Amino acid sequence: PWLNRPMLAALGLPQPETRIGDSAHDFVQLLGARNVYLTRAAKRDGAPTVPSRWLLRFEAVLAGLGLPDAFRGTAAEPWLGWARNQKALPEHRPRAAPSPRPPTSARPRKLSVTRIEHWMANPYAIFARDILRLEPMPALGGPPEASVRGQIIHDALHGFAAAYPAALPDDIVAQLLANAEAGLARLAAHPRVAAFWRPRFARFAEWFAASEPARRIGVARTVSELRGSLALEAPAGPFLLTARADRIDLLKAGGLIITDYKTGKPPGNARVIEGTAPQLPLEAAIAAAGGFEGVTAGAVFGLRFIAATGGEPPGAEQPVATEDIARLAADTLAGLQRLIALFDDPATPYAALRRGSFAASYRYDDYAHLARIAEWSLLAEVSGDE
Repeated sequence: PWLNRPMLAALGLPQPETRIGDSAHDFVQLLGARNVYLTRAAKRDGAPTVPSRWLLRFEAVLAGLGLPDAFRGTAAEPWLGWARNQKALPEHRPRAAPSPRPPTSARPRKLSVTRIEHWMANPYAIFARDILRLEPMPALGGPPEASVRGQIIHDALHGFAAAYPAALPDDIVAQLLANAEAGLARLAAHPRVAAFWRPRFARFAEWFAASEPARRIGVARTVSELRGSLALEAPAGPFLLTARADRIDLLKAGGLIITDYKTGKPPGNARVIEGTAPQLPLEAAIAAAGGFEGVTAGAVFGLRFIAATGGEPPGAEQPVATEDIARLAADTLAGLQRLIALFDDPATPYAALRRGSFAASYRYDDYAHLARIAEWSLLAEVSGDE
């Protein structure tokens, strides 16, 4: 021990023998009960164990009294059964994933294009937010959330497009940094903003300044943060699809190019084509119907994502590769109408789901705890459910 006996005595602490004596006293007192069971583990981690000195002493005394087998149990005694059942629990099957079925009158009749992917990936999130009206609370004392950074970047790009819809300024970087400074200044006290957000946005601004002139070729006017909507007929009544386009380029030759800014990784082209990332094709459907404010209906000639990460690389332009944007928009819109009709049936549940094709969507599920994901998701994986 790290304390010697004089130090223990000086501090008024008991000597090591005191604890041994207390244990011996307790043992003798308990041994006076009418029925006493002395048990030990014959093996520990697969290796045989040695009986304690107390048991060895008892066995020696009993042997001297002519009772060498007094501690030996018989096959009929229940000791092993008791040991096995000590931690036995009745079979427990976790409850299945929640599948609420609200009445049709309570189901939403309006959703934005950004919510459609959530609807497909995890209908329970729509139930919690749009039917129960549950909004997640920000963490107390935590760092600024990624959504705040995204809003600052979107505001900076929106301000730039609003100030320079046609001709570009001489110093694009300076204008972008000035636009972002107001949002960054509100969070200047946080070390993450100074250490990461400002340098990352500065790197993205350099990339944007180098690549933006090429994007403006053949563009008559660039507009941003444009609101739009499209009314759809459905079994339970009209359904309103809404959108706020990050950027729409109006081409001099007629037609449009729609851009969505992403502060994270954009969805892959295959997901857009197959309909599991429907935002841009649905915005194209709204634009084709003349649903954006101040923009005449016209053909959409391009869909693209711009990643504003500020990392390596600091930015990236990712066009949607398809031969027929109009067909892609029509097919995606038809898929949405089938989804609306499905959920207009009161028997369709807003089930909590975990599907492999939407894995990225579940990283930011604010309602996972309400849906008890940890309770049933392993069961779903074992049974092969998606």
